Amino acid sequence: MAMTCVAAMIGAASIGLALFGGVVPDGTIGMELMSLALAALTALAVASASALDI
Repeated sequence: MAMTCVAAMIGAASIGLALFGGVVPDGTIGMELMSLALAALTALAVASASALDI
């Protein structure tokens, strides 16, 4: 579960950097899909961190 937590945090950080760093243009389908992936990875990071009692 610890590796899941770390992988989810790294993935969410990289997607967040791509979204808010200006790599993906505003208003594209890719931005919408990446924001959904960011939400899913954030939920996975929170769930795995709570399972680890961090």
